[in-house]
Amino acid sequence: MDYIVHILLLFANKIGYLGLYVYMFMVGTFVPVPSEIVLIPSGYLASIGEKDYTILLLTASLGSLSGALFNYHFALFVVRKFFKKKRIIGKITRFFKRHGKISVFLAPLTPGLGQYISIPAGLSRMKLKYFIPLTFSANLIWVNFMLLVGYIFGKGEIAHQKMAYVTLGLFSIVVVVATIYVFYNIKNIGKKT
Repeated sequence: MDYIVHILLLFANKIGYLGLYVYMFMVGTFVPVPSEIVLIPSGYLASIGEKDYTILLLTASLGSLSGALFNYHFALFVVRKFFKKKRIIGKITRFFKRHGKISVFLAPLTPGLGQYISIPAGLSRMKLKYFIPLTFSANLIWVNFMLLVGYIFGKGEIAHQKMAYVTLGLFSIVVVVATIYVFYNIKNIGKKT
């Protein structure tokens, strides 16, 4: 077990920030690679001062968002052409009109499902002004959680103080995004009635 942990830490340290972005790009697409393999060791490395936590958080979240945007555009421009039955696209579009925003936000928080929600989002032509911030926010939460798991195993009081600040900052972002989402939908309900 110690050997496996050592290999994962070595891998996470060796790939650097650019490697983390590329790895998380793959995680964000339909390539089935687990984010935990690189994020948890990266969190540990941040706790012992080998990596910068904030750069890890942003790099991994942007990598995952980039992968999701790849899926979105792949579905929009390639997959749609292969669907002879327009009825399927119609069903997906109707679902996304009702449940798209909440689905795009919650799916990345579900292991094994997150990277695939961007395909129906692209098929239904979900507006990018919703898709990008919702996907990024959800990925930020997931990446932060995985990094924190590794970070907790780190050493020193400073590590745990930083963890508390990052968590507070992350929850502030979530509250702001959720508030904007709720107010926007309340405003739209008034317009529809």
